[in-house]
Amino acid sequence: MTGEERELPLFPLNSVLFPALPLPLHIFEERYKLMIGTCVVTDKEFGVCLIKEGVEVGGPAEPFEIGTIARIAEVERLPDGRMNLMTFGTTRFRLLEIQKREPYLVGRVELLPPTDEPLDDGLVADVADRLLSYLGTVRQVRRLPARDDLLADVDRLTFLVAATLNLPPAQRQELLEVDSTLERLRQVRVLLQHELQNARIFGQAVNGPMAGPFSLN
Repeated sequence: MTGEERELPLFPLNSVLFPALPLPLHIFEERYKLMIGTCVVTDKEFGVCLIKEGVEVGGPAEPFEIGTIARIAEVERLPDGRMNLMTFGTTRFRLLEIQKREPYLVGRVELLPPTDEPLDDGLVADVADRLLSYLGTVRQVRRLPARDDLLADVDRLTFLVAATLNLPPAQRQELLEVDSTLERLRQVRVLLQHELQNARIFGQAVNGPMAGPFSLN
């Protein structure tokens, strides 16, 4: 099904933003100061894409075509126009065309709403329970998410697994690109099974951020 199309400023990064999950950003480049300044006074939204080729700071970058809209929730203004942002992912999109490259990328995108498909309740519960086990035993998280909340939003559950596991950006991008919630659910279950098995074998415990490093941009 063809989704809605819109124009969107783009922020290529070396990290993947998932729908319904947070991404803190530090803005210091002039081009992105300008972009964020414009976003703050309009709809507070821009697109985040993983970089396919190029660099995150100081040069051109070619983004992957599947990304996520970031909505600005908080802005902390610093000296020299720098900013700390707290953003949250909303909707996935497909980049159809880059319309402007200077001073920052602007693209024509197609929004990709969640799929409407029957899901296996047993599979959903299994993934939620494995995630809670991983967070508690491997990540040693003290305040675990509520199981009922995980079961209530299956898309968010799958993206939370993708963001929490210690995956390289390319593998996170692959999960972001999966259109089917059911297929993504199956894939993250396999990843969780693997991580929990390794933890049992090697007695691993990992302390650190759940959703990847703070992005400096």
